[in-house]
Amino acid sequence: MKAALTACSDPMLLYQRENIERLKMLMEKEGLTVTVSPYLFEPFRGLSGKDKADDLMRFFSDPDMDLIFDVSGGDIANSVLEWLDYDVIGKSRALFCGYSDLTTVLNAVYTCAGRETLNYQIRNLLYDNAGAAAEYFRERILHKSVCADDLACRFLRGNAMHGRVLGGNIRCFLKLAGTPFFPNLRGAVLLLEACSGSVMKMTAYLHQLRQLGAFDKINGILLGTFTEMEQKGAAPAMPQLVREIAPPDLPIAETRYIGHGTDARAVVIGREYFLEEG
Repeated sequence: MKAALTACSDPMLLYQRENIERLKMLMEKEGLTVTVSPYLFEPFRGLSGKDKADDLMRFFSDPDMDLIFDVSGGDIANSVLEWLDYDVIGKSRALFCGYSDLTTVLNAVYTCAGRETLNYQIRNLLYDNAGAAAEYFRERILHKSVCADDLACRFLRGNAMHGRVLGGNIRCFLKLAGTPFFPNLRGAVLLLEACSGSVMKMTAYLHQLRQLGAFDKINGILLGTFTEMEQKGAAPAMPQLVREIAPPDLPIAETRYIGHGTDARAVVIGREYFLEEG
């Protein structure tokens, strides 16, 4: 199998180069042939969204490419969206994988190219849950067998929801609002998670989704982890905020396996999921 490491969001710091080399070696031990983008690391100056998009299209255009893992995060992933060739992406065999700021690309590729994408961070192979992450990578990612059971959901309201999973990082997903890249939420399960963000910010984001009419279209909300809020013991916690702001009859579930934790798993953006209690 052939794979690529790319960076559509902020460039990585130079001290992280050793980690990327380790990651490449781990992937090669799993039998992957790995190509690394020249745009992973700083400096940022002179590098445009078009440059990053052209580099990503090089991987999508490769007829032998199986998996594209974006290892970046930050703020600027949406700068590539207008430069991508969605017709080519729609015909590509490559599966695009990323999380956090890559929420913009994950949803745009589904919206404009009709292609499923994977909310997943491969760098978890390097961290404190590396053993479990490697087993999950081997069994689920390489075999493209990610499923709803991976999420071990717990329902906070209702007992089932069904629909295409859309969304991801709440802040980054809202960058798509008002653009051609924002997905049609009718009948969807809306996935929401975050790394940083206070109660006030999450309240603002949820009200923006409400004002966009998102909650009137979707079949349910799936909450991942909200790292900063959970670490600080923020109150009210995100589940309570969602209960207060979303319609009272909208099903809500949560999973600890989507978000910025090192034990995070994967969810397929654009795929129909049926989630139920137990």
